[in-house]
Amino acid sequence: LWHLLNPLFLAGVFYLVFGVILQARGGVENYPAFLIIGVFTFVYINKAIMSGTRTIIANIRLIQSLSFPRASLPLSAVIGEALAQLPALAAMLLIVAITGERPTIWWLMVVPIFATQTVFNLGAAFLVARLTFHFRDVQQLLPYLLRIWLYLSGVFFALDFVPVGWPRTLFQLNPAWSFIRLNRLALLEGATDGRMWLLALGWSALAIVSGFFYFRAHESEYGSAN
Repeated sequence: LWHLLNPLFLAGVFYLVFGVILQARGGVENYPAFLIIGVFTFVYINKAIMSGTRTIIANIRLIQSLSFPRASLPLSAVIGEALAQLPALAAMLLIVAITGERPTIWWLMVVPIFATQTVFNLGAAFLVARLTFHFRDVQQLLPYLLRIWLYLSGVFFALDFVPVGWPRTLFQLNPAWSFIRLNRLALLEGATDGRMWLLALGWSALAIVSGFFYFRAHESEYGSAN
């Protein structure tokens, strides 16, 4: 239930602050749906990464007792978050429809987008799992870093809000933005973007490969943690 309520409350706060008080919706026609898609998409990244931070330090006794692939711990955590996200994904589609958007065949694109994002989340979970093992303070700092990332990912503002030039170029290279943009295109505009797909797939491939090998590089040390 809280997997549904947390992003809904967050979207409600953002709508009040940015949509009503600050009037930052710009030229977005269906701002509630626009905001809901951004929040639900980013919250999935947030939850998967935060679950990855706990996979090693919370299972030290298990690691010391049994011999098994340590990579299965971040993997199981991300799979758990993916399964928990499925009802939230259905709720996102329902809310978008309630706001007035008419379902189309393009809505099916949320499935490959979700799968690609899950691969990215897994790579990020591998990365933070090892970082947290070596530096426990990462677990305390990460929520603040993720909050900054949220503000820089276009969750509550459109691309037109970003200045043209290198700021917009950097903004469009944001991996979170690529997933948010693809979901908004599919659900709000009935379209897709090949360049966004290349970015999303590229970020996912980079995250899973680099994250996995970084995690495995010192796998034998995990059982020695206190």
